[in-house]
Amino acid sequence: MASPEFLTYVGDPDNGINPYRPGVNDVGGAEKENDQQDLPDPRTMLDARDWNELSKLTVAHGQVVAFARIYVKFSGGTPSIFAFLSVNTELLIGDFTVTDNGAGDTTIACPATKLPQPTFTGGPYIQQDGDFRGIAFVASATSIRVKTRNAGGSLADADFVVDWI
Repeated sequence: MASPEFLTYVGDPDNGINPYRPGVNDVGGAEKENDQQDLPDPRTMLDARDWNELSKLTVAHGQVVAFARIYVKFSGGTPSIFAFLSVNTELLIGDFTVTDNGAGDTTIACPATKLPQPTFTGGPYIQQDGDFRGIAFVASATSIRVKTRNAGGSLADADFVVDWI
């Protein structure tokens, strides 16, 4: 079984393939077999079972890893992406759209050609001093929404990090 010629987290948008989580078929099927006439040296070579296990571990990790971790900061009440990390090596900060829905209410969107639909979110993780709390949730197939509140329970802007999972 052949692996794709692209990183699954990036996809192949030019050929209509959006980013996606890897499956066992994306890592060669995890069905390698040793040549029984020429067995690998167990001290210096990977055995087929080793390779199959590594492939399965890659797929398992791929099912739970966040596609992106996004840091949003506010300046004068306006949110913007300050920094981000992603498993998609071709994702750019300009691929995101940040919408201020009002105090303490922010939507982050990214096209399906750059990030797959979020299954759920992680965080938000407040990034400033004070008594703030927040909640993040999937808003649509291409966006997540974050609401932050102050100690009194009112919606209030607060810098945060959120995971697109």
